[in-house]
Amino acid sequence: MITLNRVLIIRFSSLGDIILLTPLFREIHKHFPGVQIDFLTSTTFAGVCANNPHINQIIALDRTKGISALNRFISENPQDHYDLIIDAHRSLRSRLLLMKWLGIFSGFSQKTALMNKRSFKRNILLQTGFNLMTNAISQREAYLNLIKRLTGPLKLASETELFPDQTEKESASNIVREHQLKEGKVVALGPGASFQGKCWPRESFLELSEALQNAGYQVILLGSREEIEPPWIFENSRKKPLNLAGELSFRETAAILEHCHLVVSNDSAIVHFAEAMQVPAIAIFGPTVREFGYAPFLNQSRIMEINLKCRPCSRNGKGRCKNRIQRQCLREIRVERVLEASLQILGR
Repeated sequence: MITLNRVLIIRFSSLGDIILLTPLFREIHKHFPGVQIDFLTSTTFAGVCANNPHINQIIALDRTKGISALNRFISENPQDHYDLIIDAHRSLRSRLLLMKWLGIFSGFSQKTALMNKRSFKRNILLQTGFNLMTNAISQREAYLNLIKRLTGPLKLASETELFPDQTEKESASNIVREHQLKEGKVVALGPGASFQGKCWPRESFLELSEALQNAGYQVILLGSREEIEPPWIFENSRKKPLNLAGELSFRETAAILEHCHLVVSNDSAIVHFAEAMQVPAIAIFGPTVREFGYAPFLNQSRIMEINLKCRPCSRNGKGRCKNRIQRQCLREIRVERVLEASLQILGR
């Protein structure tokens, strides 16, 4: 195995992908003792991986400043700082950065490792329904493949991880005490998503919330401030869940999940937050499918989905539903089925 002194990993977004990238930091750190790992990401998501003991420096790039932000990074970071540069994004921005920084042939350099986005096979599946991804690896494993040529046959662990600090853990403990949450009796719901097309009906989340509370569990709503589903569910609930959507930082979200026994969420970052904190998740898949690499991985976790010829129809939930029955893939996932799976995981 070669010696690495300093590595740069690039991934600007999105939230779920950055959580799924965390095994790469750990495995490089484990197999290349003494290496310095720098992580280049956007200012929006820089806080996700703060406090990670495997990262030496997080470099936050303000994407709103366009080319000027890339130029500033290049001027402050000579390319010979790094033995290896990993583009774990392969976005237009990351490709432009490497071309300006390392030259037009940067993709062919032994100094770089470029993410295989598997776009061709995914697009064939989306456009024709013909599945060339039946043996597709997870996104976590795809990130680890970026260092396979360096580690060879060594086994690389793909479990994700997040590291809330002591202040964030105390903040979560204060919420637990204030709202008298009982250990082992708390279920978190993630009813929103980055795109509405991935959302199980909010009425279904409302029904599930009340059924879980009737079964003796306490329910927390998680999500971002922009999501419309958590406040709607709260306002329309007879039994009020604890609505923390938009109230917590990324790592405070991770800290509060340490007090939960289960998460039920759309195919969104909340699933990945949960599993990074070793909390099983039920992930509700509609227009997306597990072949894309974002399925939960813990033994107790589950996917809720139905078989339809039109699935998958979207990489991320964008776009109009072309089915005669709008969002049939989500609407026909019954609350009773999700509740039964939840109670099984919860030990009832």
